[in-house]
Amino acid sequence: MRIGIQIDMKKSHKTTLMQLQVNLPKKILKTIVIMFTLILIVYYFNIPNPNMILIAGLVLCSALFGFGGGIIAALIMLGYTLFFFSTDHSFTQFTEQNLQKVVVSLIGITADMVLVCSLKSAEVQAFSEVANLTEQLKKENKHLQSISLFDPLTGIRNRLALRQDFDSYNGREVTAMMLDIDNFKQINDTLGHGEGDRILKESGILISETFGKDHSYRYGGDEFLVIYPDATEEEFKEKLDLMMKSRLTIEINGMRSNVGFSAGYVHDILDEPQKLRSLFAAADERMYQMKRSHGLSERE
Repeated sequence: MRIGIQIDMKKSHKTTLMQLQVNLPKKILKTIVIMFTLILIVYYFNIPNPNMILIAGLVLCSALFGFGGGIIAALIMLGYTLFFFSTDHSFTQFTEQNLQKVVVSLIGITADMVLVCSLKSAEVQAFSEVANLTEQLKKENKHLQSISLFDPLTGIRNRLALRQDFDSYNGREVTAMMLDIDNFKQINDTLGHGEGDRILKESGILISETFGKDHSYRYGGDEFLVIYPDATEEEFKEKLDLMMKSRLTIEINGMRSNVGFSAGYVHDILDEPQKLRSLFAAADERMYQMKRSHGLSERE
């Protein structure tokens, strides 16, 4: 999991760098506008210490635009400093006192720019990492939620998924079927739980392939539930008959034997929110009626 997060972070950082490159011309343009606006203010108002105003612009551009804006602002400020302190604004000739001011200003400009831009870069990186970790957490939570909705043995949906899906069937024509494996306890007792688990898993696959993964549930033990929507009772029965012909097999003392199912189903339109529960009960009763008619034990 950590490796995956590190890889995503690198991708996120590359994305951030690409965004910075795309936006760089706009940042430079905005920096130039801000700094030259401040220069015009200090020049026309003849402010005696213009660096106090320009340093605010440097800090502002560095904070807003990072190194892209900070370097441009620093160069503009340095240029105006040379202009302001040079003799006759020649940019090249300075008195000894003004030359010292230029050097001090240069040190201050550089220090302020680097400090503020470094803080800005750290902020951008921190936000990028937080956003990436948040997205990774969402994916992990979604994955865990997805896992929690499926029975680990059979791979089909479980009763938690059934509760979540319950309202999606409201107002629809459905067939609700309860189904269990005949003589499952005997299979476990005779062949062991490993063989029993295999039968459960293959039964889940057979049921979900017949009626669809979204409508097949492991209800408990060897009992399965199918809620088949938007189809007639005849269409449902055709699928059930096809599934019953695809019986699973077990081997006892070198002889292969079919694994049978008992099923009961009810077809209706869900015109009331709680009607589906009553269909479960009716389907369950019909399943046990079928078991009794075949001389099978009702509870295994």
